[in-house]
Amino acid sequence: MSFIEERKALTREKRLSTLSHYNGSLEQLRNDVKGAEIRQRIRTFSQITNDEILFAIRLLSKVEQSAIVVHGAVGCAASGIYFNEEKSLHWYSTNLNERDTILGGDEKLRKAVIRAYEEQNPKVIFIVGTPVVAINNDDVNSCILELEEELDVKIVSIYTDGFKTKAPTTGYDIVLHALLRYVVERNPKEKEDFINVVTVSENKEDIAAVVKILKDLDIAYQLVPQYSGIEKIRKSGSAKGTICLNADEGEYFAKGLEELTGVPYIRTESPIGVRGTRHFIRKLAKALAIEEKAAEYIKNREEEVLKNVQRELFAGRSVFLDTKLALTENLVDFVESLGGKIAGIAVTYVDLNNRHVIEKLDSLMNAMPVVVANGQPFEKANLLSKEHIDFYVSTEEDVAFAAQQGSIPVSLAHVPIFGYEGIRQFVGLIEKSEAADGIRKLILEQNAFYKASWLKKSSNWYVKQEVR
Repeated sequence: MSFIEERKALTREKRLSTLSHYNGSLEQLRNDVKGAEIRQRIRTFSQITNDEILFAIRLLSKVEQSAIVVHGAVGCAASGIYFNEEKSLHWYSTNLNERDTILGGDEKLRKAVIRAYEEQNPKVIFIVGTPVVAINNDDVNSCILELEEELDVKIVSIYTDGFKTKAPTTGYDIVLHALLRYVVERNPKEKEDFINVVTVSENKEDIAAVVKILKDLDIAYQLVPQYSGIEKIRKSGSAKGTICLNADEGEYFAKGLEELTGVPYIRTESPIGVRGTRHFIRKLAKALAIEEKAAEYIKNREEEVLKNVQRELFAGRSVFLDTKLALTENLVDFVESLGGKIAGIAVTYVDLNNRHVIEKLDSLMNAMPVVVANGQPFEKANLLSKEHIDFYVSTEEDVAFAAQQGSIPVSLAHVPIFGYEGIRQFVGLIEKSEAADGIRKLILEQNAFYKASWLKKSSNWYVKQEVR
């Protein structure tokens, strides 16, 4: 039976032996990820961070003309305020209490769905599960069957519970699984002249940088599921191909779509830096038989962008990279091409699908420190305190702590790093961050984020070998 026919997606741990906790050398990590299963670690202390429910809400909030009903305590839905950004709120909470945890909250769910329909007039309503629903075992499917007929709107259950995984990316899988199973048209009448661009967590700036390349090459496209409506997701099986901006996050949808509808999955690299962008365009061009046109485009754009790039931007200075593993190889190559020396890396997880990237980091020293963690900036601060590292470059927003360890913090969370625009913006951001180094020195004079007693410990103090 196809994995898509299962009620919900398996956790990343069960499906891909995902490693979420590690703090050690690159050499040891290479050894740990070999074999049929990845050797696991446990973290005996964690700072609060994301779970799969938050990641599911994060992705669903970017689906246009939708409403989200978070079935649980009101706190489980609070992230909707953040993820909605500038848009008017389109999420609802069933606000379950202690009594509902015992006796059930079916009636509250029904009322919330009806209210969402009447106030938003959405094309689709998503019902997101929470730990409370996992406890009280509400019959969500019966509610969906009843209300879909009554309201004449698509209602999709997202089977998250917050219990079974330490890899929040599982939340993305659960959403993509639901879209494949309940939304995508299985037998499209005919193929159309466009490609699917699967985007899951990329910022608008990165998406725009990739879209510019596609438009320059006259490649028709549609974004799914971020910034697309339910109709685009439904017709994704009519495309002539699918690419993922981050294979670690979007491949679940691309592979499932290929299995369901025969739309070929075009495997590309992350378009970061000159080399990464070149490879991205070449692989896409080969699949679409526009190689000659792409070659001329690459030549012209590279000449244009490299005119204004400071080739020795880092000039031998050290850089700690904190990003997703799928982006690491080309980001390392990009930093090194600008004269930087990688002094450490942090990634969110390693699994059977992406572990090959670890092997590809052959330019890095075996003893180089690596952190595998969902958040946990206290461990990264500890590493930064052990030796002077010039730049802390992260694709996340949380970078201020690095300043108090003597590094120049650089957040890529709201700037493009993809494509030719990403090259220009990255260089400009590094230059701007270095020029603002006086602000870092002011931060150093304030109270420390972490106490000296913690910084004196080894950075892997709370990461232990799992014993079975």
